[in-house]
Amino acid sequence: MPKAASNALRAALSLGLAALLLWLFFRSLDLAELGRALSGARPAGLAVALAITVVNVPLRAWRWIRLLRHVERVSLRESFVATTIGFAASVLLPARAGEIVRPAVLSRRTGLPFAPALASIAVERLIDLVTVILLFVAYAAGGWAPAGISPEAQARMELLRRAALVVGAVALAVFAGLGLLAARPALAERFLAPLERRLPKRFAARIVSLLRSFLGGLAAIRTGRDVAVLAASSLVMWLLNALQFHVVAGAFGIQLAFPISFFVMTWAVLGLAIPTPGGVGGYHAAVAYALTGFYAVAAAPAAATALATHAIAFVPITVAGAFLVAGSGLTFRRLATSGPSGPDSSGSSLRP
Repeated sequence: MPKAASNALRAALSLGLAALLLWLFFRSLDLAELGRALSGARPAGLAVALAITVVNVPLRAWRWIRLLRHVERVSLRESFVATTIGFAASVLLPARAGEIVRPAVLSRRTGLPFAPALASIAVERLIDLVTVILLFVAYAAGGWAPAGISPEAQARMELLRRAALVVGAVALAVFAGLGLLAARPALAERFLAPLERRLPKRFAARIVSLLRSFLGGLAAIRTGRDVAVLAASSLVMWLLNALQFHVVAGAFGIQLAFPISFFVMTWAVLGLAIPTPGGVGGYHAAVAYALTGFYAVAAAPAAATALATHAIAFVPITVAGAFLVAGSGLTFRRLATSGPSGPDSSGSSLRP
């Protein structure tokens, strides 16, 4: 299948899935009640949630600098611009294009090699996964599970708890093993050389090159101090995300203990994993289900919380990213398809 047709098909499937999930989200809602819930929100809570978004984006950009510091020094400004554009691309483009756009933008603007920049995104996602799972485990161990829920919901809760423990243990083990390989390049080569010989020739070089880049990205966790800094910054970032859920839910009259936000956030991450632009549909359905299906929150305020948290987290960064791209003379689609090379044929280099 030609590349253009393949891209069009992926886009159509992604948008179709988003539309289906949104239909499922809205179909059983009383829209009049939802409107009253949205209009009755307490502005102070929404303002605090917006402030958290304003703080969290630079924090994520700073953490990315730490992940790249063993490859090349990158300024906070360049990291912030690339992060903003990348997250906006994740909302405006299908198929997780923002994960490619973000390192591509940084590579264009700074000359940083694309492969380690892309590998750092994979490392970042692994750190995020471990952090979210640890927060969920803290929630599950702390006695905040819902009381009096149905046997079916209790079974789903137990399944989720066990899955989190297994995935968390596997992720930590993988993280530790990769960190060991990154800290000992000779050991890594002893692992990669036989792998390259066993793989099919047409794939071997590319796969091993990607693995080497990924291990190079793990150079950011070679020392105890690096691990501590990245762990602390990741924990702060995700605690702020949980606080954002908490204050928005409070703005709609939902009064739940703060650690319950760790549980809702876990569902939100599961919803975002569905490959729709910006997690639209999947995020909303997952957050609303976590609140209504486990904590008996009424449908309207639960849906309002899902809509508001998604909008507050994604709309400001999408607007800012669109503004930055418009000023460069490029488009998101061109960024997603033209790769990490420097200025494109139009001569634009993405510098404002």
